[in-house]
Amino acid sequence: MSDFRIGNKEFHTPVMLAPMAGTSSVAFRIICHEFGSAYQPTELVSARSIVYSGFDKSFRYMLFDKEKEGLGCIQFFGSDPADFEYAINKVCENEQLKDVSIIDINMGCPVPKVVKTGAGSALMKTPELAGQIVKTARKICEANGKSLTVKTRVGFTDEDKALGKRCEFAKVLADNGAELIAVHGRTATQMYHGDADIDAIAKMREAVSSYGIPFIANGDIVDGPSAIRMLSTTKADGLMIGRAAQGNPWVFDEVKKAIEIYEQTGEVVDTASVITFEERKAMLLRELKDTCKYKEEDFAVREMRPSMMAYIKGMPGAAKLKVDLCAALTVKEVEEILWRQ
Repeated sequence: MSDFRIGNKEFHTPVMLAPMAGTSSVAFRIICHEFGSAYQPTELVSARSIVYSGFDKSFRYMLFDKEKEGLGCIQFFGSDPADFEYAINKVCENEQLKDVSIIDINMGCPVPKVVKTGAGSALMKTPELAGQIVKTARKICEANGKSLTVKTRVGFTDEDKALGKRCEFAKVLADNGAELIAVHGRTATQMYHGDADIDAIAKMREAVSSYGIPFIANGDIVDGPSAIRMLSTTKADGLMIGRAAQGNPWVFDEVKKAIEIYEQTGEVVDTASVITFEERKAMLLRELKDTCKYKEEDFAVREMRPSMMAYIKGMPGAAKLKVDLCAALTVKEVEEILWRQ
């Protein structure tokens, strides 16, 4: 797998973290970058919220650490090109955010409260509007030295997928200036259920192959073998790992090693290593303590609860641990609960 570029940014690793609401905090993104993620988009941020509420409400989601996580990537969602123009300009003017390198547009979120506004995956039903958003955002990004990427899905419904609308939608994104397209292998109506459709991703990749922009595949990539299956079937330039990274940042290193072995020998090898409970506890605490550097402790502990559940999954006594951790309000309480296990 060769290096790929997004605009003038060159990447030497083909694996990256997928944006996930409630998970992709700056502390977690830094950890994933250390384990081999090329870059890490933020959680999705409402462009309209910035227009009407300013930065205060959304700023904590856009924070990034230039020194520790490499290139910054802020993901916006919305349904009005003017909102994206305003939000991106505000990012470029902000002293703490102006060094962000990539703006990503979410056209894949299936959550009803996002879809009902015409944003997220709903934009797959309005390709002309989606194209206008990309064109507007690309213009602002170019003027400010930033790259523009888009993340979407293989269709809104199974019927859309069967009719091949996904391929035309991918072309709309490329035609209007997307510098990278990432595709999740489920439809919006599937949400996160069922299996990712690798063949559908492959057809979208083929549809935009002549544009010469990177194409990233996402969905059901959980280890080396699944990563190689996705790459060999879709011919994608890279992979995004989402839920498999929750509580498991080690997955990036595992996947990178498996890809390297496959390229050198043609063998599909499971490179997963045994991560002890002690290592998982230590990483959980590291993420929590680092999160407290950016947020108030009580807020950080509450926000980290879903991630804590991912770290302890499969541990002896996990059910009791879950109950106790969900009642914890301080880092000290979390630490005491974990190490008395």
